[in-house]
Amino acid sequence: MLRLLFPLRITQWLGPLFVAAAAAGLLAIVVVVTGIVDLSAAKPHPEGWARLLHFTFDRSTAFHAGPTPPADLDTPLRIAAGAAYYGQVCARCHGGPGFGQNPVVLSMHPRPQYLATDLPIARFTAPELFRIVKAGVKYSAMPSWPADRRDDEIWHLVAFLRALPTMPPATFRQLAVVAHGDGAAAARFGAPPTERRYALRNDDEPPLASYNYRTPVFGFSGYALGADPVATCARCHGADGAGGGAFPNLTLQTRDYLAQTLAAYAAGRRRSGYMQMVATELSPAQIGALADHYAALPRRATDATAAAVPAEGQRLALLGLPKAGLAPCASCHGVTRDAAKAYPLLEGQSRWYLADQMRVFRSGGRGSIVGDKTPDPMVVIAQKLGDRQIDAVAAYYAAQPPARVQSFAAVQPGR
Repeated sequence: MLRLLFPLRITQWLGPLFVAAAAAGLLAIVVVVTGIVDLSAAKPHPEGWARLLHFTFDRSTAFHAGPTPPADLDTPLRIAAGAAYYGQVCARCHGGPGFGQNPVVLSMHPRPQYLATDLPIARFTAPELFRIVKAGVKYSAMPSWPADRRDDEIWHLVAFLRALPTMPPATFRQLAVVAHGDGAAAARFGAPPTERRYALRNDDEPPLASYNYRTPVFGFSGYALGADPVATCARCHGADGAGGGAFPNLTLQTRDYLAQTLAAYAAGRRRSGYMQMVATELSPAQIGALADHYAALPRRATDATAAAVPAEGQRLALLGLPKAGLAPCASCHGVTRDAAKAYPLLEGQSRWYLADQMRVFRSGGRGSIVGDKTPDPMVVIAQKLGDRQIDAVAAYYAAQPPARVQSFAAVQPGR
């Protein structure tokens, strides 16, 4: 009897195992086809299953943890930069100091964690938080980062998350909550615009025929339809448009460059988890109105007290690196009025922001106004520069007075 139940030869197990596998497969097919499994969000996962899912998530996050954090991870600039995104997107599910979670969010299963306490954030290291923000979580409402190769933005948000549990409500409101009506007139949505195609980071995944993206989009907060995009822009760039150091100073750019850049973000050609989300909601009329608004603001340097400028920074800006085949930065930035339409003006821009963006170029993550099919020459240039050289040239341009938009002269070495 025992030999019938437990055969001694392995080959005698094959038949029963095949029958058992076939029966299990047939049962799975019946369950799927009949629809007997309840996948509604109205019922939470059974406790044992929920614990298994959370354990699997924890182990997966630890295994795939992100790279080594940057040395300046917990600096105020990064925290402020992360706060801007958190207030626009994440707070709608995860709340914040002084703000809870709305009933719609709490009707999800699994429910998003309330992050303004020690426990959820303290469970994870900085590389693990990086992994969660960048990759998202399958079978939950946690999305992956919307812009490919923008690790710098992800570290901004990680820095903010680490500071969030001990952040006072007043500080959270100051950093993350937009103050509507700050310093700007409304920008009307205008007539219903023609839909524009949008390139998404995952638009090549099958089935291709089922994906069809168009902008403008109906966004999270409806600020575009409410005619207050300037207030939303002020969350990051400030009411004066100067950016505060972590974000670009918009008052330094020409109207043409601002409009082209917003259009590139709206089309997905220029990559940014921050800006793509904002720009896709804007109508063409609002893009034009925003470009007019910021181009008309008083021009001012970002860094109030510029540090000493390394001589190497001036050489790179005005002479380049002939041995490495690099032309001077001034060859494109600030030579002619036509060049200012295609290239940003760098004089007076934030030192930290300029260095950060050069590193983004070096990783190939910034994208191009004209799209990835026409590579930005800055990628090759940045890849030939070391961190010291990047910091030096950023310091040089940050120390210069803002360029005059209406009058450009050829830049001469030593000027």
